[in-house]
Amino acid sequence: MVPESTHGRRLLVAVLVAVAVGAVVGPSVNALPGFADHTGPSEMRVTSFERLDAGCEEQVGEYVGGSTGGGEYSRTAFIGTAGADANLSASVRRTSPDGADLSTFRVDVDSHHDGPANATCETGVLYRIVLEPHGGTDEGLLPDAHGTEVLWFADGKLTGCSASLTSPLESTCDGVDRDEPQRTWANATGG
Repeated sequence: MVPESTHGRRLLVAVLVAVAVGAVVGPSVNALPGFADHTGPSEMRVTSFERLDAGCEEQVGEYVGGSTGGGEYSRTAFIGTAGADANLSASVRRTSPDGADLSTFRVDVDSHHDGPANATCETGVLYRIVLEPHGGTDEGLLPDAHGTEVLWFADGKLTGCSASLTSPLESTCDGVDRDEPQRTWANATGG
């Protein structure tokens, strides 16, 4: 049987060690060895943007799709234009704050047409765009929640959403409605 004073000393040492670790770690478990404050990518770059076809919407505008995998996000879509010879431009920007667990991005594909509008049919361009993420922090041994969400816009109108994330984060893609206001990031804290 161990004397009671030894139990008391062990308990005191355990409490002091816990207080010391708590003071070093602070409120974040991510400061402990093996844990990581993993974030999604800090930026996205357009690595490919190509015009696949152009013409009347009934003929070329039937396919819309996308994929995520291998570190890339891609989307094939139709954008209505005033003429089949319209020029397209693409840009991507981050809409979430730096260091956020869920990195959100907005991709804008815009059409530019200088000539008269086509009067025979609704025209447009079928295009494919590929994005590659860069930056962010490493997962570490025991990563925390993190992810990426991409909102796709064509001529200022929301046309789709892609997301890849870990639990407990939730994507807003399920609630994306084409009639909603074009908010891409909101953050609020209670006081």
